Amino acid sequence: MTIQKTGLKELLTLKLQSLVSELKVDFSAIAFYDPLNLEFRWRLAIGSLNNRYTSIVVRSGNGICGRTLKTKREFIITHFPEELQDESLEFPILIIEELKSAASIPLLFQSQMIGVLLIGQRTCRKFDAIEIESMKMAAEEIVRFYLLEREAERTNEDEKKEAKKSSLSRYFVKEKSNWGEKLEIILLDQRITLLSEEAQQSLISIFTFLFERVFKKEKNAKIKLIIELKSEQQFAVQIEAYPYLDLSREEFSHLADEVRKINGSIETIFDDRRTILTMNFFLSLLLRDQIWNPRPKTGTS
Repeated sequence: MTIQKTGLKELLTLKLQSLVSELKVDFSAIAFYDPLNLEFRWRLAIGSLNNRYTSIVVRSGNGICGRTLKTKREFIITHFPEELQDESLEFPILIIEELKSAASIPLLFQSQMIGVLLIGQRTCRKFDAIEIESMKMAAEEIVRFYLLEREAERTNEDEKKEAKKSSLSRYFVKEKSNWGEKLEIILLDQRITLLSEEAQQSLISIFTFLFERVFKKEKNAKIKLIIELKSEQQFAVQIEAYPYLDLSREEFSHLADEVRKINGSIETIFDDRRTILTMNFFLSLLLRDQIWNPRPKTGTS
């Protein structure tokens, strides 16, 4: 059973149920610590009299959670409220659950407080070392479950962010990683990342063709790719290849055909140390939505 296939709440519920059964106690619960608000909230319980425990808010330093946080070790109460005398009001979880005895264990990760694990009995009882050790083992599992869930959440968020990136954005990141300092990308007109998926894939095919021709033919070759605004309705893709980009007639014909497929034009300039290849495209023919200069709506009679 893994945290990815079974939710954190379900796993923690099973662990609390196991503690109640194994240690023969009336109650078990978990409180998580909120470091921003410096407070504990009881999030899950087994054997509760009602759901009032979820409304308890304990400030850091108070109650059974505060005592456990302060010492970072087990905290045990055998006779409540007699043991605590005037402090009993600071232990609302014991009051509303009518607990006479309780033991708590900190949930720690690298000395950082995550929460508190609690077991309780509605009659007076002493908890022995073996029972406390069982709680500690359960606490380690709970922390592991919690950390796996947090990691899964972060991974999901990263995947969502990555999915939101356009195909061209991901392609540029990959190619920059592949070629390092040999490839310089200057994205001045970022509207290109909002082109239709078909247009982006066509541009990726063109860039891949050119990168392979340049880098595979010359070991010390470099490319500067500049994408910039040419007009409100046009953008230009300029590729400067160092040294000279040597394309055969067939290769250039293939490249020109690919550019024309997405309604672009191509021109080249050569000198003794570089080739400058410029492709011009019309935004209106490639965009997914007309968001910059939408056509005005016309009324109908």
